Amino acid sequence: MSALVIRLLVLNILLVTAPATLFPQEDQVVQKRYTIQRSSKLFLKGTSNVNAFTCNCEDRFPAQTFKVENGGQHALFSNVRLRMRTRKFNCQNGKIDRDMYKALKADEFAFISIELLETWYNPEQLKKAGTNQWFAVKAKVKLTITGVTKEQFIEAEAKKTADNQFSLRGEKSLLMTDYGIDPPGALFGLIKVNDLITFHFNLDISLEDVSEEQ
Repeated sequence: MSALVIRLLVLNILLVTAPATLFPQEDQVVQKRYTIQRSSKLFLKGTSNVNAFTCNCEDRFPAQTFKVENGGQHALFSNVRLRMRTRKFNCQNGKIDRDMYKALKADEFAFISIELLETWYNPEQLKKAGTNQWFAVKAKVKLTITGVTKEQFIEAEAKKTADNQFSLRGEKSLLMTDYGIDPPGALFGLIKVNDLITFHFNLDISLEDVSEEQ
């Protein structure tokens, strides 16, 4: 169920790359802190040969500090890592939950790890974007699931909702087999989960400046 993970990575990247106020002047490096608000929604959708299912992420994440360097049309990030607890995905179905945890090897790999590397944006679009106006962002992340690490690109939309407050939305589709995950099956193979999973996110994020001494 690698999509579960992706969603988080996506939200993490997007959340730090969304606002115009986030980026320092070109070639400068600044330190920021971001918080993912409880109003945020993260979930993944998948299908089987008999029905569809949705798994909600019920994990909560502490505020984290990161550094960002503005390169003009893109930004480089350091120390932006997110770890999601595998068993915090709830599909509202005990059988599906158990199959998912087994597929993700939750006993061996308790966390799914996401690292934000770089984001791209349109400077002119960023300048024109006012409060409650969506603009496009693209991010490169490093995603690790069941010990397999791959770089992924994620596209989303972001908007400023208030001073230092932002929303991010989007989706990302992944193949479980790309991460060495066998799609779960049940009833002697009569029910089989499809390989493709799509993660959806709608995140509310707050940002604040952090001094280098902290």
